[in-house]
Amino acid sequence: MGVTVEELDRAISRLKVRNTAPGPDGIPGRALVLSLAALGNRLRQLFTSCLRCAKFPTAWKEARLVLLKKDGRAADSPSAYRPICLLDEIGKLFERIVATRLSGHLSRVGPDLADSQFGFRRERSTVDAIMRVRSLSEQTVSRGGVALAISLDIVNAFNSLPWDAIRRALAHHQVPPYLHGIIGDYLRDRYIVYMAKDGRKIRREIRRGVPQGSVLGPLLWNLAYDAVLRVDLPAGVNIVCYADDTLVIASGITFERTKELAELGIVKKIS
Repeated sequence: MGVTVEELDRAISRLKVRNTAPGPDGIPGRALVLSLAALGNRLRQLFTSCLRCAKFPTAWKEARLVLLKKDGRAADSPSAYRPICLLDEIGKLFERIVATRLSGHLSRVGPDLADSQFGFRRERSTVDAIMRVRSLSEQTVSRGGVALAISLDIVNAFNSLPWDAIRRALAHHQVPPYLHGIIGDYLRDRYIVYMAKDGRKIRREIRRGVPQGSVLGPLLWNLAYDAVLRVDLPAGVNIVCYADDTLVIASGITFERTKELAELGIVKKIS
């Protein structure tokens, strides 16, 4: 269970190439990298203690909220902004160690994530997802059939994910108790801090969702959403997914039959 020198070095190497805004403590990632020679062993001891005690430090669970404007949206619409959580870099460093161990468990022990999920996964990209869609379409057309793709838009997906769904997914994927424990604590007593219009600082507790801007959040989303991607589908219906962007692809002999298959596939997913 102890954090090794190699684990910490790998996590730090990811930090070296990033130049992100600091979290509430104001310490940028590069400053943390420069202090490693003096802090390396202490960080390993700290992270190991956190894993053994199943305790994710409270200070690392508080985020400074920043809203980023989305292109093509009206400025007065709440949906025009993407909420980003700025977290302490030392906390994200620990998240990376936890995420690497969780990913390793999924790939070595399993069950792993569904093959239809291309988002936030090593050696997979948007290009791979597009090529999968193209391959399915070309196979259908080459047989003289009709291919129909329907995109599902999950509104406010990352911010509204129930934490119980994550806990159920951890159990389903047989995640080791110590990882289950640290992730369970990660999902407790989380807060965001933001400035109100009158300049007051507001601190608000968060009870659902995964923080956009975190390291562990995307993997926890994939884990919880995996159950949806594994729903049995009718023959001729496939799913291609990148994070929360989900494409239902139906293949049939005629347009009407393909449309029926696509609608049936969507009903299966929603139910």
